Formats: sequence, structure tokens, C-alpha cells
Amino acid sequence: MPESQESKLRLAVVGCGAISTLYHLPAIALSDRVEAAVLVDVDTERAGKLAERFGVPEVAKDTGSLPGRVDAAIVALPNNLHAPVSIDLLQRGVHVLVEKPMAISVRECEAMIAAAEGSGATLAVGHEFRFFDSSLLVRDLLREGILGTIRRFELHQGVISHWPFATDFLLKKETAGGGVLADFGVHVLDLLLWWLGDWAEVEYWDDAMGGIESDCEMRLTMRSDIPGTVEISRTRNLANTCVFEGSRATLEAGIWDPDPEIRLLIADREVTLSGRARRAGGSGLEFTQSFVRQLDDFAAAIREKREPFVPGSEGRRSLALIEACYARRQPLVLPWSIPPAPVERAS
Repeated sequence: MPESQESKLRLAVVGCGAISTLYHLPAIALSDRVEAAVLVDVDTERAGKLAERFGVPEVAKDTGSLPGRVDAAIVALPNNLHAPVSIDLLQRGVHVLVEKPMAISVRECEAMIAAAEGSGATLAVGHEFRFFDSSLLVRDLLREGILGTIRRFELHQGVISHWPFATDFLLKKETAGGGVLADFGVHVLDLLLWWLGDWAEVEYWDDAMGGIESDCEMRLTMRSDIPGTVEISRTRNLANTCVFEGSRATLEAGIWDPDPEIRLLIADREVTLSGRARRAGGSGLEFTQSFVRQLDDFAAAIREKREPFVPGSEGRRSLALIEACYARRQPLVLPWSIPPAPVERAS
């Protein structure tokens, strides 16, 4: 028997910036499992306009009154607020889907996980790229050994951003936690760790120079002894693909488009298999639909009392790699970098 309208989970959307406006609220409107009950933002005028636009009945300035009024919350605030707000809600029994990155440190991630375990509330992390049909296909091809022994991988992700930012929090280390690695990079690192398992060694370079990085590179070795390289940029449009070289075949998959091309080249064969991943009877996935899938899984996890598709432990895993990268930071010298002027010495 299909769920009735009354059985929908009541959601609060905490933070009314671009991600909520463009994706979370449209996804809620498309989902038959959840409904938006309250919008929360310090800018109540902005929240009020969005509430009117999406038919949300209430607006609040803070989360203090949410327990008892909602079942769950989407926390889509600046990164430095993810942990304190999520912990407070989880401790009071409100289920939480927190935007990526889960927090700005491993310690904060662990506190969030502990809060969820202590209250029995569900904690899910917003890594919606895992819900792409292409991401699921890559996972299955790798797990089934279709490529043979994986010899190496190479990932390039770069987009010159046109995101309609509501605030400047991503430009400040204290509110963002980091630069492109913590922003774009957390998505692709999450995919790599999901596909290949935990990492063993990492070397890391970026152009932060005391601020936040716009370009970074790393050499990774996984615990399975698979080596690879990762390049991430917000100053250049890169290939946005991940290539896996195996003993039997090479796989190249798009990682930024929700409906990317996937190429499979069988070793020593002239013909390449190229196409797009599809669920049976389905069509190309649009980005908003990945948020719908994420919401539906979150709601199902709450009702079925099971772990969500991306639990807090998985959000912590990518943060641990990011922390390790920052701890090992070396300066990245790019082709257009201006070398320092030579210092003249007195004779």
C-alpha cells in the first residue's frame, strides 16, 4: 500500500542558501516520502520568500523550537556550523541529513556520530554523487573484477564555478575549513574511497600559501596497493573523469555530470564500448533527481531503522583523508606561477 500524504516525514531545512534553493527544496517537492515543514535561516526575509515559493508553512530564525515540530532536518549551513547544529538536533532526537563536507575536522565528525548513537537518531551525509547511476555502475564493475587487477587510477576534476553563492563563507578558512579540496574534492574523494577502499599513503600539494587552496594535486596509494593521482581545481575546467587501468580492461567514467559517458576498452582490442548508465527502463539522470534519491533513502532509513546509504562513518572517512592531506601540505608550483624575485646581496 503506498504511503499516504499524512505519512510523509516532516522536514526542517536549516540554511536557505544556494544548495537549498536549487536542489534540496525542489527535491523535497518531488519526493513522495518527505515534506518541508519549516525553513530556518537567520535571514528570515530570505527564508520567507523561499517558503512562499515552495509552499512551506513556517519560517524560523533558529533551530531551538524544531524538536517536536519536525521529524528530521537537512543541515545546509556554512561548513563550520555543520557539527554544532547537527549535534544539538541529534541529541534532541531529530534525524539529520547534513550537507558535505560532514564537518571541518575528524573530531567533529566523531562527535556527530556519537550524538546520533546516543539518541538513536539517524545521521546521513550529503554525498549525492553516490546516487548517480554511473557511480553505481563503476562500483559494480570494480567489485565484480571486470577490469582484472587494477594497476593504477587517474582522476581529474576541475570546474570554473558559476555557483550563485548566498554568502562568502567558502572563501574563509574559518568557515569553510579548507579550499577546493574540502569543497569539490570531498565529493570525488568520497567516490574513490567507496570504489577502492581505504587509503594507505598520500602525498599532497596545493597553492594555499597560508590561505585556502584553489588548485591541488595528490598521489594516493590505497590499502589494496593500487596507486593513483588526483588533480582538483576551481580555476580550470578539467576532464572531470576518473580512469582505472586494469589488467583486462581500462574504464573511464565521468565524475561531475550526473549522466556522464562511460568508456570501457578491453585490453588488446580495437573496439571501445561507450555509453551511459541507465537503470532498467530509466532515462538520463538529472542532478535534482540524485537529491530525491538521497532524500528517499534518508526517509527509508529512518522508517526502517537501518543505516542510510551514506552514514556518518563514511562522511568521516573522506574528512580523515582531507585532514591527512592538509597535514602533509607541500607548495604546488603551477606553470603560470611567478617565481619569487632574486634577492640581491651586498658585495
